Amino acid sequence: MGFFDKFSSTVELNPAIALAGSMIYIMASDGELAEEEMHYLASTLQSFGDPQELVDSAYKYSKKKDLETFQKEANEVLNHDQKMTVLANLIDLLLSDGRAEEEEQDLFFSFVHAFGVSEDEIQPFIDIISIKNDFAVFL
Repeated sequence: MGFFDKFSSTVELNPAIALAGSMIYIMASDGELAEEEMHYLASTLQSFGDPQELVDSAYKYSKKKDLETFQKEANEVLNHDQKMTVLANLIDLLLSDGRAEEEEQDLFFSFVHAFGVSEDEIQPFIDIISIKNDFAVFL
């Protein structure tokens, strides 16, 4: 083992890293990381233990893979229920700052298609999460 080998350790994709990585791709798509998005990411990943370790692993994995490769490999490690959970979290994340920018929407639907999910199947999730995040009804 060479001296620098410890700095180039590989990360193996698993469902938790696929979730975190998907969220990181969505968060970065509009060129800014909103505070609401960072809070959502941290609170969502708390269920897996140390959220920072998971984010670090997902970030390291995603830096070595282009989006298309990441989506293909995530599709292979996630079962259908996990894919739907990832997509539901991506919707919630998209709407956490009050708006879903066009770039974010395009990226979201690239995940939908990469995961083999139909737009008809995901639409009820979009509808209900949109209602969940519509606090304007209280104003």
